[in-house]
Amino acid sequence: MLNILKDKYLRAVFGLGLLILVVAFCFVYLKIIDVQTPLIIHFDAYKGIDFIGGKMDVFGILILALVIILINLFLADFLYQRERFLSYILGFGSLGLSVLILIAVAVIINVN
Repeated sequence: MLNILKDKYLRAVFGLGLLILVVAFCFVYLKIIDVQTPLIIHFDAYKGIDFIGGKMDVFGILILALVIILINLFLADFLYQRERFLSYILGFGSLGLSVLILIAVAVIINVN
């Protein structure tokens, strides 16, 4: 884990990705804590509502994204000495995933 902490770019990218994920978690928590009805998770323009779930399904999306980011963090640390470029790809991929999860969570909240 020391390799990632020494590189300021990777530290910033992974830190920003985790920060965006925390913001998404806070956004979801504040918006759906009082909701008692099922939530629309997926909506198709042609078929209508495809997937209805509860609060835990939305939090499951966030937890899965956190697990993926942590796996990318450990892989980037492992590969840092061998292929630094691959570590950067994993870092920016994690940042992109965090942004996409934030967008998906915002859409789920706005539909409901």
